[in-house]
Amino acid sequence: MRFTNARGVMLRSVASSLLVTGILVLGQPAAAADVSATQSPWFAVDRNRAAIVAAIVERWHDTAVAHAATPGVLSDAQLRDALQKLRADHLFSASLAGSYAAVLSTLSEAGALETASSKVNAKTGNPAPELVYTAITPCRIIDSRFAAGGSPTAGSTRNWLATNPAGSFAGQGGSATNCGIPVKAAAVTVNITIFNNATGPAYLVAWPFNKPQPTAATLNWVTPNTQLANSAVLPLCTGAGCTSDFSMFVSAGTDFVMDVVGYQSSPSGGNVLSVAPSGAQYSSIQAAIDAAIAMGAADGNSFIVKVAPGIYNEQVTLKDWVDVHGAGSTATGIVFTGTGPAVFAGAQSVVRDLGIFADDTVSNVAVAIQQNTTTAAGFPSLQWVAVGAVGPKDNVGLNVDNGFIHVLNSDIGTGPPGAGTNQTAIVASNAANVRFANGRLTPSLGGLTRVVAKQNAGAIIKIDNSELRGTTIGAPSCFAVFQQNYTAAACP
Repeated sequence: MRFTNARGVMLRSVASSLLVTGILVLGQPAAAADVSATQSPWFAVDRNRAAIVAAIVERWHDTAVAHAATPGVLSDAQLRDALQKLRADHLFSASLAGSYAAVLSTLSEAGALETASSKVNAKTGNPAPELVYTAITPCRIIDSRFAAGGSPTAGSTRNWLATNPAGSFAGQGGSATNCGIPVKAAAVTVNITIFNNATGPAYLVAWPFNKPQPTAATLNWVTPNTQLANSAVLPLCTGAGCTSDFSMFVSAGTDFVMDVVGYQSSPSGGNVLSVAPSGAQYSSIQAAIDAAIAMGAADGNSFIVKVAPGIYNEQVTLKDWVDVHGAGSTATGIVFTGTGPAVFAGAQSVVRDLGIFADDTVSNVAVAIQQNTTTAAGFPSLQWVAVGAVGPKDNVGLNVDNGFIHVLNSDIGTGPPGAGTNQTAIVASNAANVRFANGRLTPSLGGLTRVVAKQNAGAIIKIDNSELRGTTIGAPSCFAVFQQNYTAAACP
């Protein structure tokens, strides 16, 4: 939905439905989707395939028209047909492509551009995302003799880490490094060696943390004082609540060491981190951003956080050199219902293809995006975002007190208003410098005021090629701005 009056007044009941269904839909009720925290993110892509395909085609329409005579450039119909063939994970990648060439590359790699006589791009029967295996130099992650808690005792279950990108395994008696695993992996390949066991026959079993213990053993031994080794591919806990990676039960007391020789992670890997309600590296956008910082995000070593369709109920603070890409403002949304803004801006970061929504029932002013200061690195850029704020008092879509911020191809709105409230799309104060282009500023009808842009003393707001539904305060600079009926807007 657009958080504006574009196609009907935005109601708080709609905001509640967003939390239930887990999807943001522009211009229509949220009942078109059903994404729960237990479903694969790729299921959500399939459920919203038509909207995602339409958004991709619309985004690259001008490019296709401008280069229609160039070999390899697809018409809208050809692009739509090719996108419809894509498996869900490939379609997600295409939606995040930063160039038309990248879209075509995704289609080609997926086989969607092949002729009917060529190999068919069959959809996998596994709805979970495919994983990529990365071999590493064998590295010890556990030595029970030196681990906190000591050696496992008979009949005990202990929880352990297998990947720790921002830390080490010293607390488990292992390496003082992260073993060269830069991400929270979905699985690891390990060698397990037991020794100092007092009785037998006995066994141990390892399984993902927060999951039921399986009946199959990972390693068995028959006689006491046995030194025995076995290799295993060990799935790990993923998503929310993963304070540990795996659990291990031993039927008899024993010491053991565990060495990791490789890990399996999302195909993104490297400086691209994946977020989804389940099945990805992270289930929280902020957790992925923080992980990128811990991995060394910096100028010349930037990271991208790719976010699958769904609703992410959290407050997000942007960080330098970490971009956040959703699957479209109709599909991926940050919804924060606590006190304060949904997003703190101010960092060198590009945020695109997201819905950002604040529902603040406590504060005097409900704010979707707040920028109080800027980092030394620079200013954020918001692209293809839908922004909204709802509260019983005053509502502000974007509130900037300091620094630069650019907003492109986006909608900012508020509402519905409470009695005696002010509705403002953009407020700029102090040393703020706001650029808004190619979008719509549509605060809700009603309330005391309906202001598209309020420029306080010392601040700068420049609006270009955009639709304005409301008045301005403080004389922001406007260039080619229009009302809903495409007549010139009343903007100084």
